Amino acid sequence: MSQQLIQLLVSGLAVGSVYALVGLAFILVNEATGVVNFATGQFVTIGCFVAVTTVIQMALPLVAAYALALLAMALFGVVFYAIVFRPLQDRSVVTVIIGTVMIGIVIQNGALATWGSVPFRPRSPFGRQVVDVFGAAISAHALFVIAVSFLMIGLLYGLIYRTSIGARMRAVAQDRDAARLMGIGVGRLFVLTWMIAGLLTGAAGILVGPMWFADVNMGDPIALKAFAAIIIGGFSSVPGAIVGGVLVGLAEMFGAAYISSAYKDGLVFLVMILFLLIRPQGIFGERIGERA
Repeated sequence: MSQQLIQLLVSGLAVGSVYALVGLAFILVNEATGVVNFATGQFVTIGCFVAVTTVIQMALPLVAAYALALLAMALFGVVFYAIVFRPLQDRSVVTVIIGTVMIGIVIQNGALATWGSVPFRPRSPFGRQVVDVFGAAISAHALFVIAVSFLMIGLLYGLIYRTSIGARMRAVAQDRDAARLMGIGVGRLFVLTWMIAGLLTGAAGILVGPMWFADVNMGDPIALKAFAAIIIGGFSSVPGAIVGGVLVGLAEMFGAAYISSAYKDGLVFLVMILFLLIRPQGIFGERIGERA
């Protein structure tokens, strides 16, 4: 296996795992509430900039800085739920979606006013350190991104499918009214869902910042590609978000290397369109008529 191929595989997995985290945030909110949060990209941006604040401006040790940033993003998710979703949850789906779009614009402008418009590159906890993998020089940060992303995905999977809280979350996703009649605290689970969405997108922002230049618009392309990933993998499927994210990351990296970096985004969305035409339910999704 050539060194370039190994580097592309690792880079694709790193970027794809970030898309998977953001895709899972999309899926959790959509399954619990029935709407797509179109401010997800702004969540990623805020996660990145909050980490920059805790690391650079507050000068905290990295572990404490990242922990504080993740806590802040969990609280941000709760505040978003309380201010945006809860007042609109009994309105039409279109109204809620428009609300998330509008608040996303407000968040983006707030970030612009707070942190400015000049792009910069947050520092990695590993600096420019590289690791030798079968003769290929691999960024230590890329391996860190893969490890942390899949650790979070594993913890989320365990929460959803191995705990009583996860069973209640799945019950609410299946039928909110029936879950409420069974005595499940739907409101509390909504709060938990938005907290987890804030954690996932915050982690994505923290991890991706040192890989790209950070600015107030950074979250939009990440959210779009994460959305493409869950279309490819299956919109309601947790494994689909993971596989779709990895496929999008690999397609982006290999497309840039072997076709052209100018067309790598077009390649990703071409794959998404092909899935919509050939298999609209995605790789792991169910046919609409088969879902109970």
